[in-house]
Amino acid sequence: MLVVPAPLVLTRLAEVGKTDVAHCSKQGMTTHDIRTSETCRPTGPPVDVVTWRTCRLHEAGFPWALADSVARTSTDLHELLQLIDAGCPPQLAARILAPIDEATGPW
Repeated sequence: MLVVPAPLVLTRLAEVGKTDVAHCSKQGMTTHDIRTSETCRPTGPPVDVVTWRTCRLHEAGFPWALADSVARTSTDLHELLQLIDAGCPPQLAARILAPIDEATGPW
């Protein structure tokens, strides 16, 4: 008796990977883009670091007041933007990464 093995079938690539919403979404996180089209890029000479950090945070979806407060701290901007890109609300992201010795703030 001759037996033919079942053909190997690969999973459909459209249903797996980082674009599969069911597998990559985090509970309580948003899946929409919160970045604004508004930018605050200067047309003149370079600006100071606090102004640049404030603008970068505002472009990422932070309200102006929170962006200014966070920009003046030692919070790691890259870590903060990674949380925002993952869908974390700005106030929560600022609170998560707030330095321990700076207990006061709008968050």
